[in-house]
Amino acid sequence: MGYLDEFPLLLVFGASFVAVLFASEIGRWLGALARGRGEEGVASLEGAMFGLLALMLGFTFAMALSRFEARRHAVLDEANASSTTELNARLLPSPHNTEALKLLHEYAQLRFTVSQHVSTLKEIDMTVSRSNELQEQLWQNALVGVRRQTHRYRRGLSSNP
Repeated sequence: MGYLDEFPLLLVFGASFVAVLFASEIGRWLGALARGRGEEGVASLEGAMFGLLALMLGFTFAMALSRFEARRHAVLDEANASSTTELNARLLPSPHNTEALKLLHEYAQLRFTVSQHVSTLKEIDMTVSRSNELQEQLWQNALVGVRRQTHRYRRGLSSNP
């Protein structure tokens, strides 16, 4: 079964609008049939329905706010991690630091591009896959650079007694 976000927004809006109109018309029709019977409990029922609606709206806004805060923290954490990675990449030996900075720039550009437009699930999966590939390339580049640097230091330490 597909997700609701795979359908165009206008189609989802139209279907929802028609469903609400249909439900309202059925309610109006049932109300016309029951006219004159049991009207004394309508005010309390109406108050209870508005109370439930207010409760649902409150929960909806609370959930939206918590998701917004979580997303904001995730974006800040990723920005701090990218900044720290860039500073660490500058410490790598010469041929490896330029490659690492190039990969970091591509990674940042990829993340910026996906954040600027609404993507489908397939596009998001492809972006996550490419991000993982870039992270793996960065890691391998850093390992090679650090191993060469460490080997250079060990050789220097062992030649000087």
